[in-house]
Amino acid sequence: MSNYDYARIPDWAHLRERYLAAWEKRVLDDRIMAHIQNPTFGRPEPEPWMLEASADKYLDPAKLLKLTTWRRTAWHWQIDLFEYRVPSYGPNVFIGFCGAQPVFGENTVWHDPLISSLDEADKVHFDEDNRYWRAHLEALYYFSEHCAGDVQLAATDFGGPTDWIAAVMGTENFLMETIARPEEMRDFALRLVAECNQAYDLMYPIVTSRNDGICDWIPIWSDRPMGTVQDDMAINFSPAMYQEVFMPAIRLMAAHTEHTVLHWHDGAAQHLDNLLKVDEIDLVKFGHDPNSPPYLELLPLMQRIQAVGKVLFIGIVEAKDAESFLMNLDPRGLYMIIETTDDEATLRMEEKVRQLTRQRLDELGPT
Repeated sequence: MSNYDYARIPDWAHLRERYLAAWEKRVLDDRIMAHIQNPTFGRPEPEPWMLEASADKYLDPAKLLKLTTWRRTAWHWQIDLFEYRVPSYGPNVFIGFCGAQPVFGENTVWHDPLISSLDEADKVHFDEDNRYWRAHLEALYYFSEHCAGDVQLAATDFGGPTDWIAAVMGTENFLMETIARPEEMRDFALRLVAECNQAYDLMYPIVTSRNDGICDWIPIWSDRPMGTVQDDMAINFSPAMYQEVFMPAIRLMAAHTEHTVLHWHDGAAQHLDNLLKVDEIDLVKFGHDPNSPPYLELLPLMQRIQAVGKVLFIGIVEAKDAESFLMNLDPRGLYMIIETTDDEATLRMEEKVRQLTRQRLDELGPT
C-alpha cells in the first residue's frame, strides 16, 4: 500500500498496484494497462511568455512548472494514464550538463555542437558546477516541493549515448568519426554513460524524497530505481557497427537501475534482436516512425518482444486499431496508449478493452 495521496490522482492507491502487477506480467481488473487520452475542449489560454523562445521559461523552476502544467491541458488523461510533471528543460538534457549549449526555442530545446571530432572529447564531461545542472537541481527541488501531494514527479529526461554525441559533435561529424574511429567512439560513449549514471544517482533521492516511487516521461511508474534508455540516432547504423560501438554503453546504462525501460523506434528495427538480448532491459516502449510500415504490419516485432519476456508498451494506437492489437498480443505485461475523440468515447474504449482483455486471456489459458 502507498502512504502517498495525490490530489490529481485520486485512485493512486489502486493504480500503483496495477503498475506493480504489470512489471510482473500480471493482469489486474481484467484489463491491460490502458493509457487512454482524448483532446481537451475549452483548454485555458497560455500566458504570453509561454509561447516565447526564451531561456527563462525553461530555467526558472516556477515558470517551467507552470509551462509543463499548461502543456498537459491539451489532453484529458484517463484510466491508467496519471498526472505527472517532468522537471527537465528539454530532451537529452545530460549533454547540456556536459558543456553543450542549449538553444531555447518556442516549443522545445536542442543543443549546439561543442566539438567537431573525438580529438576534443575531453572537453565533454559531466560537471556538477555546470550552470544547467545547477539550474536543473533547482528545478528538481522546486518540483519536488510543489508536486508533493498533487501529481507524480518524473525522472530527468537524460537521453542516450548516440543522441548525446550527435548533438555535441554535430550529426555529420558524429557519423564520420564513428566509422573512422570506432574503438575511441565506444570508449567515449561508455564514459558519458558512466557519468550519466552518476547524475542519475544525484537525481533519484531528490525525486523520491516526497514522491511515491518514480516515473519517466512516457510515463511508466516504478516503486524502485528506474531508468529510461533511448538512442534515436541508432537508426543510422548497421547491427554489427551498433553492436560493436554502442551496445556496451547501452548495457552499462541498462544495468544501473532495478527497472529499465527502452524507448525504441521501429525505424531502427535492425537492432531489435541485439537489444532483446540485454537482460537488464525490462520494458520496451515501441514507437512508430512515420516512414515505417503500417503499425499493424509490425505485430510480429511486438510478438518477438513479448516472446523473450519483456513488458511491451505500444504508443500511440488509434481507437479503430485497438482490437487488432489486443487480439494478437499477450495482455500480460501489455501497455497501450489509445487516442479517442472525447470523454464518452474514452469510457466506451475502457469497457471494450476490458472485454477484449478477458477474451484474449481466455484464449491463451493459464500460464
